[in-house]
Amino acid sequence: MDVYFVMDIRNGKVVAGKMGKRDEYGEISETSRIVSTSDPVGVADTLRPRNVYIADLDRIERRGDNIQAILEISQRTEKTIVDLGFEKIEKIKYSFTPVFGTETFDLRRLKDGDWIVSIDVKEKLLDRSGKFANIEDMIEFLNSYRISGIIVLPIHRVGSLTPDLAAVEKALKISDHPVLTGGGFKSTQDLLRAKEMGLDGVLVSTAFHLGLIDIQILKEGKI
Repeated sequence: MDVYFVMDIRNGKVVAGKMGKRDEYGEISETSRIVSTSDPVGVADTLRPRNVYIADLDRIERRGDNIQAILEISQRTEKTIVDLGFEKIEKIKYSFTPVFGTETFDLRRLKDGDWIVSIDVKEKLLDRSGKFANIEDMIEFLNSYRISGIIVLPIHRVGSLTPDLAAVEKALKISDHPVLTGGGFKSTQDLLRAKEMGLDGVLVSTAFHLGLIDIQILKEGKI
């Protein structure tokens, strides 16, 4: 199972995600036990993760972007998947795998391609299209497309150290695509449980920064 190190970037700095309350995100260097910088490239150079998931919060919230730092990081990692707050499929060929988050991307615009769809949940399903009643309906719809995978992302569990795997269990039963998830993982045991469930990947940040999971896993990018 792949392990992706998560980097949320805002105003040119890596910030610590906390249950989707973006106004409360502080710079990562204020709380991390493993880095002393909040510079995105500096964090990547310090930790040398094999795989990274990046959310450009400025681009998602339509107030700029951090694309230059993201492109630099993508040259330093094996797998880089990035949510740029995509609203449509862009013609630009990036050096990373785009993540289309349902918070901003209308799935009615989806086509086959080398990208990942993130099913964003914040207490309830975030659905830009307004088309789907629940996660199950959305996954059934995605099964009709050739894409690289799906992420079931309970944003309200990010940074909480309390994973929510109920929706993931449903996704694993019905999805025809590789399934990833993130939010709340707090221990190696949590990661092993996710692997046993059949997940293809997990997104982790807080537990690494707090020293709860060995950073060697981050460097190897697998468990």
